[in-house]
Amino acid sequence: MDQHSLAAGEPEQLTISTHGLQGILATVPYLLGFHPQQSLVTVLFEGPRVLVTLRLDISRLVDDPEGVEQFVREQLERTEATAVLLVAYTEVPDPIVGERLEGLSIAIEADGLVRDTAPDVMDAVHVAAGRYRSVTCRDTTCCPPEGFDYEAVLSDPAAAQAVVGGLPALADREDLRAAILPGSDDPGEEYDDTLLAMLLWLRGRPPLEVAMEMDARLRQVEAGGRVPQPRDLAILTALATDPHARDVATLRIHRLSAPLWADVWAAAARNTDDLAAVAPLCLVGVAAWARGDGALVCLCLEEAERRCPEHGLVRLLDGVVELGLHPDEWHRMRRESLDDFGPLGPASQLGQEDEEEQSVG
Repeated sequence: MDQHSLAAGEPEQLTISTHGLQGILATVPYLLGFHPQQSLVTVLFEGPRVLVTLRLDISRLVDDPEGVEQFVREQLERTEATAVLLVAYTEVPDPIVGERLEGLSIAIEADGLVRDTAPDVMDAVHVAAGRYRSVTCRDTTCCPPEGFDYEAVLSDPAAAQAVVGGLPALADREDLRAAILPGSDDPGEEYDDTLLAMLLWLRGRPPLEVAMEMDARLRQVEAGGRVPQPRDLAILTALATDPHARDVATLRIHRLSAPLWADVWAAAARNTDDLAAVAPLCLVGVAAWARGDGALVCLCLEEAERRCPEHGLVRLLDGVVELGLHPDEWHRMRRESLDDFGPLGPASQLGQEDEEEQSVG
């Protein structure tokens, strides 16, 4: 399951103006990060604001419609969404998909008969063979049986706004995976030598010193505003294996900085493999969560979980995906941690305790 959130109307978040169903459909690939294929996409709204976008393989809708219905209902109740858009994507028109999609729409609409807070179904749309059509509207004056040309969706102004706003839409999910795939780049011997030397340097270092080293390195990256050279990436990767330094890197991520840190840690992941790649993958995942890129969160989780399922950040990302947490939740958690510990995280408190013990002694 892929989930993605885009909140509109807040100072640090992207606002996209859409007009009608075509405009909303135009934003879906940018909400997901790629153009969906063989997928069921569910977009949850709170008024005009997108709360979360969920993607499931279309086979789940065909093979387990009751399970999909239960899952969507749980997400609607948890987010308290006021409206939902259902979109099925298949290569060719599929009557079974159309029937399952219509049944899901009817089931959700039926909730409105028993509770006032049930969300409205904006539409249920089947996209196939270059056309899109509503499976619920029977008015041929507005919804002809043959549907509409999907090329109009791809060229809608809302898509251009998403591109200008920095939201990617790759060809498919595997293209997105390639951007973070561990070991897919060859940084050379200097990277490996620097990584090993830095790992040796970390042995026995006090938490505050390690946290301060990571803080200094991250400040250098922020000053440059771009992905650093492989040697510097190796240093960051080694530091990220330490939980105290990793806290510092995690707290560095907010809405405005998330694109930079997603690029930096993705480069680190591509240059590294095995267990050393887990922390960079998870930090990409946190950055993706912070900017609402749920598809990338899911991919980072898949790759990191395969290598170290018990890692703390892996468990965090697993919760994000399982609960479909909105980026606002990360920013709340981050603010609370900064208020409690500052930018160096819990290591600053450990360092303070060490200083107090020394002064007493």
